[in-house]
Amino acid sequence: MSTVSVIMTSYNKPAYVGKAIEGILAQTHSDFELFLMDDNSDLPTAHVISSYLQDPRIRYIRSDIATLEERAAKVRYAALINQALPLATGDYITYATDDNVYRPNRLARMSEYLDQHPEANIVYSASITRHVKDDGTITKSVHRPAGRINWLASCAVDHCSIMHRRSVLSVLHERWGTYWDENPEFYRIGDARFFWRLNHFWPFHPIDEVLDDNYMTEHSFHNQLLANQQSRFVQLLPEQRTCKELREHLRALQSGRRI
Repeated sequence: MSTVSVIMTSYNKPAYVGKAIEGILAQTHSDFELFLMDDNSDLPTAHVISSYLQDPRIRYIRSDIATLEERAAKVRYAALINQALPLATGDYITYATDDNVYRPNRLARMSEYLDQHPEANIVYSASITRHVKDDGTITKSVHRPAGRINWLASCAVDHCSIMHRRSVLSVLHERWGTYWDENPEFYRIGDARFFWRLNHFWPFHPIDEVLDDNYMTEHSFHNQLLANQQSRFVQLLPEQRTCKELREHLRALQSGRRI
């Protein structure tokens, strides 16, 4: 059985983080380690997390980031992931967030696919994102299918819906000096930027089955960016780069044009 490293990032989501952790701990594929990377969350979030830390599969790392200026200086979730990746021992790597819930067979289905398809370095699944109000009302659900081999995964595949071989990391590091890009111009689309890097070398292979559920709240960073009155944190960020830019760059590379 192949081993899996799950890297989960967390920041101030006390209402959701417990469900996210439980979804990972309840996986039918039992041979995994969970890196729980918390970005110095508030006390309610820390209290929820503490109740799970007796599980030996969890490696808990908490940052000491304190100021908004520090948070805006680099993509924090990318920095946390980059901290965890050199410590990961699994054959395969996958990602989670504190507002994402794995379905019980997620690790099994994705690791089995990679076991059975040695030509594939990355697999992705379908997913559902539910937009949730503070009172729990779901206002919208968005289904992302996984119906084809994908060379343009940026903004078409979700952060928490991929798994890749650990062996790809050395290729990325040799090319860019890091794994995930911490440049704050990509705060909103950090996962798309990572997928952009991966698509320079490999396609994403599909499992057209929903294996995780995402919950986007009114206080999520993405919603803050779209709000008419943006928070001070958002105001500290540089102008954000776009999915269109990433996808056009990849199309040009894949058509043989020089960039």
